[in-house]
Amino acid sequence: MTDYEIHELMTCRVAAEVDEQGVTVMGSFTPLAYAAYMLAKLTHAKGAYLAGFDAVGMAPVQLSFTGAEAAAYKGAACRWGMLTEVNSIHLANHGGVEAVSSAQFDGSGAINLSAIGPFDKPKVRLPGGAGAAEVIKMYRKMVAYFGNHNSRTLVEKVQFTTGTRWKVGAAARTEAGLQPGPVVVVTNLAVLVKDEDDEPFRIESVHPGVDPQTVVENTGFEVRVPDDVPTTAEPTARQLDLLRNRIDPFGTVKFDFVSGKDRLAYLKGVLDAEWERATAVAS
Repeated sequence: MTDYEIHELMTCRVAAEVDEQGVTVMGSFTPLAYAAYMLAKLTHAKGAYLAGFDAVGMAPVQLSFTGAEAAAYKGAACRWGMLTEVNSIHLANHGGVEAVSSAQFDGSGAINLSAIGPFDKPKVRLPGGAGAAEVIKMYRKMVAYFGNHNSRTLVEKVQFTTGTRWKVGAAARTEAGLQPGPVVVVTNLAVLVKDEDDEPFRIESVHPGVDPQTVVENTGFEVRVPDDVPTTAEPTARQLDLLRNRIDPFGTVKFDFVSGKDRLAYLKGVLDAEWERATAVAS
């Protein structure tokens, strides 16, 4: 078995949700989601249609804080403005996957990217949802990921609803003119799935070494534990090689898993490495 880190396992599991149906969209810069899309595009979903930044029909890019956006445009079929993208993908039922992460997530599938505490005077003012509300309601699959599975993030009810799935079950979504598909949550402990409105999330799998009870104890909403809980598939040697050498050689994804006090130093290390390579290429 090849050694791997938890962010690599999570990236591979999110990548498994990417297929060749609809459009896979990169929203605000979320490195783990970006890496997952590139991995899918380079392996099992070579025909996946990607849109990122304002680039449409983009080719796989290498992650970097300084060069990913330029690379996306260079390999794309065309460039759209945000309004065109929202109207043509988000609201036109052409979205397949866009993985999101949030400060809070609850058992209904609602997310909070707006505020913690009273909205008029919050303890924490969050960045806002941008297009997340449309994404999690309209897209075929709702995929969310969290690097720290705990009851402060996976809560009984979000304090502010930035967006919600609204209807979850396949029949209800189809009747409402929405694409049917599940809610899939990938964390550092497990994979949770919800596919019916009146049923709680269930544990689809636990990561190697994790007990299902640990998942239940660290989740703020009800979680159903099946009689037989499988173990999440571990990354293959090929997946790890692509992630480490082709997709994310600077370790951009790991930034989301570094503690707050260590982030500035980690970011500086990534930027220094990017600058060193750019200088070497230029010379």
